[in-house]
Amino acid sequence: MTEFHPSSQPSPIDWPRTLFAAVIAGILYYMLASPAANIAQSTTLAPIAWPAPTFMIALLWHKPAREWAPYLLAVFVAMLFVGNLDWLPLLTDAGFALLNVAEIVACVLVGRRWVARDGQIDTLRKLTRFLLLLPLAVTALIAAIGATLASSAMPGDWLSEWRTLLVGNGLAVLVLVPALLAWSQPPREQDAINGTAHGVQVSLAGVVVVVCALLACVMVDLSEATLRVLLSLALVGTALYGGMRSASLTMSVAAVLAVLMTLYDLGPYRQDGLDSTWRLQVDLVGLAVLGFFVAVAVRERQALSARMEQMRRFESLGLMAGGIAHDFNNVLGAAGGYAELAHERIDPASPAAAPLHEVMSAVARGRDLTEQILLAARRGDRQRATIDLREVVGEAVRLARPLCGPDITIGFDQPPQALLVYANSSQLLRVALNLVRNASQAARSRVVVSLAAGNAPATLPLIGELPAEQALWLDVADDGGGIAPAHMSRLFEPFFSTRSGAGGKGTGLGLAIVGSIAVEHGGGVAVSSSPAGTVFRLLLPAPAAGEVTPAVNPATVAVPVAQEALPGHGECVFVVDDDHAQLALCQEWLTAMGFEPISFSDPLEAMEEFALEPLAVDFLITDFDMPQLAGDALLAQVRALRPDMPLLLCSGRTQLAQLAATLQVPALSKPFDAAALQRAIISALTAKQGSTGESQAAP
Repeated sequence: MTEFHPSSQPSPIDWPRTLFAAVIAGILYYMLASPAANIAQSTTLAPIAWPAPTFMIALLWHKPAREWAPYLLAVFVAMLFVGNLDWLPLLTDAGFALLNVAEIVACVLVGRRWVARDGQIDTLRKLTRFLLLLPLAVTALIAAIGATLASSAMPGDWLSEWRTLLVGNGLAVLVLVPALLAWSQPPREQDAINGTAHGVQVSLAGVVVVVCALLACVMVDLSEATLRVLLSLALVGTALYGGMRSASLTMSVAAVLAVLMTLYDLGPYRQDGLDSTWRLQVDLVGLAVLGFFVAVAVRERQALSARMEQMRRFESLGLMAGGIAHDFNNVLGAAGGYAELAHERIDPASPAAAPLHEVMSAVARGRDLTEQILLAARRGDRQRATIDLREVVGEAVRLARPLCGPDITIGFDQPPQALLVYANSSQLLRVALNLVRNASQAARSRVVVSLAAGNAPATLPLIGELPAEQALWLDVADDGGGIAPAHMSRLFEPFFSTRSGAGGKGTGLGLAIVGSIAVEHGGGVAVSSSPAGTVFRLLLPAPAAGEVTPAVNPATVAVPVAQEALPGHGECVFVVDDDHAQLALCQEWLTAMGFEPISFSDPLEAMEEFALEPLAVDFLITDFDMPQLAGDALLAQVRALRPDMPLLLCSGRTQLAQLAATLQVPALSKPFDAAALQRAIISALTAKQGSTGESQAAP
C-alpha cells in the first residue's frame, strides 16, 4: 500500500541522494540504449525491442514531478553519448535525445492521469487503457516524430522507420513497464493467492518452463506454433496461480530470451529472410496481452469473491439484526420505561435512585449497541443530501474531545473552503466519530484530523473502492504503536477487536460501521500503519452537478410541543402490541397524559372490538410486527371502516420511515419513552386535523 500522511506539506527532497540516483540511472540508460547507435542494422536489439525508456518510465511513475528534472537530464546526456557511437550529426543526436525525454514524460503523465496513479494495473479497465494509450497512442506519436528525424538525417522510407520505432518501443513498453511497475512495490494482492513466498515460487516455475521451452526449440528445432503453445501455457499458468507480478516477470524473461535467440539465428524465429522479426514481435505482443488479461481477470474475480464473502457476512449480520431488533427493542423499551417511572416516583435521596439511574444508562447503551449493529449491517437511514463535510467532522471532533483522556489532544486541520459531499449526515457523523474515538484510544499523546479534496489520492483502500476522479478524504492520524500486520486484513470484520486494557475490550463494530457506510457511499477506507502511528483515510466521491441538493436540518422541522399541557382529554385510544410489558407501559403513559387507553395483545381481537363501533375510538396506536396480523394489514382494515381515523405506527425496524411514508401514517421508532410518545401523538393529531381542514375547505 502506498504510504500517506495527514500533512499536506510535501517532504523536502534529499538532493544529494537524488542526484546520485539520477547519475546511476543515466549510466544504466546509456548501457540499454547503446544498441540504438546501430539502429539501421537488423542484427541489433533496437529494431525488435528498445528497453531503455521503459525502466525510466517505471522509475519516475512513483516519484513526484518535482524530482524528475535530474533524471530527465541524465537521459538527455546519456543519449548524447549514445549519439557519439554513430555517424549522425550532433544536432540530430540532440533531437533523438529530446525525443527520448519526451517519450518518458508523455508515458508517465498519460499513465498516471489515465491508467493508474499508483502504478497498479490491476483491473481490466486500467489494463485496456494502458494498452490503448501507452504502447499504441503515445508510442505512435513518438515514433512519427522519430521517423521524421531519421528520414531527414539519412535516406530511408519514412513508413519503414515509423514501423520499426513503433513496434520496437511499443513492444518494450507493453512487456517491460507492467513488470517493472508490479515488482517495484510490495505485492498488493499477496501474489494472488497464498502470499509473497507462493508468488515467488510460481514466478520461478514459470521462468524455468520458459527457459526449458526455448532450449527445446534450439535443441529439437520446434516450430513456431509449438513454441507459442508452450509459452502460452507457461504464461497462463503463472497468471492463474501467481497474479500480475508472476505473469509480467515470466513474459519479460520470455521476450528477452526470444529476442536474443533470434539475434543469434537460433530457434524458430531465426533470420530466414521471411521477416522473422515481424513474426516474433506479433507473437510476443499476443502472448503479453493474453497473459496480462488472464492475470488481471483472475485478480478481479478474486476481489469480487472477497467482496461477496464480505457481503455475505454483512448480510448474515443484517438478518440477525433484523430478526432480533423488534423483540430486543421491546425489551429495552419496557426496561427503560419502567425504570423511568420508578425513578420519577421515588425520593431522589432514596438508595434505589442510583441503581435505577444505572439501569437507565444500561438501557441507553443497549439502544446504542442496537443502532451500531444495524448500521454495521447497512440497514440504517439512507436518505442523503449535499452536506459540508467540515461541519460533520467538526461536530465529531467536538463530541470526541470530552471522551478522550487528559493526556490526549485532538488537532483539527479545517480547510477554509466548503467540502460538499452527497451523503447521509448522521451516518458520516458516526463514521467520523468512530475514527476519532479509535484514534484517541490508540494514541500516545496526539490525534490529527484533516480534510482535503481534489483528484483522488493514489492510496489503495483496504475496504471499498478508490473514487474514479474527484474525491474528498478525511485523514485521522494517531501517534500510537501501530497495527500488527496480521490484523490488517481483519480490521473491518464485524465483532473483531484488538482493543483491551483499562478501557475494556471493544465490540468490534466501530470499524465495521465505518467500512460499511464508506462502501455504501461509493468510497472506501485506506489504512497506513507503522510503529510511529496509524492513519485512517476515509475516501468519498465528490458529488456530481445534479446531486447538489440542499440539506435539511432536522432541528428546523421539529413539531412544537406544549410540555406543560396534557394532550389527552379523556379520548379513547386503542393500543395494539403483542409485547405485554410494552403494552402495559404504554397504557400507563397514556393514562398519565389524560387519555383512556384500551390495550390489546391480539390485533384480531382489537379489530373485532373496533368494528363494533368505529366512531367510539378516537386514536389507534399499533405495533407493526405481530404474529396474528401485521400492522399494515390492521391499518388497512381500520381505514376501510373509518378513513379519517388518527393512527400511529410503532416499530423497531430501521426502514420505519420508508414504511410509514408508503402507508401514509405517522411513525414512532422503538424503543421510545413517554416524551417521545407524547410528541408523536400530538404530531399525528395535528397532521390529521390539518388534512381534515384542507379536505373540508376543498370545493
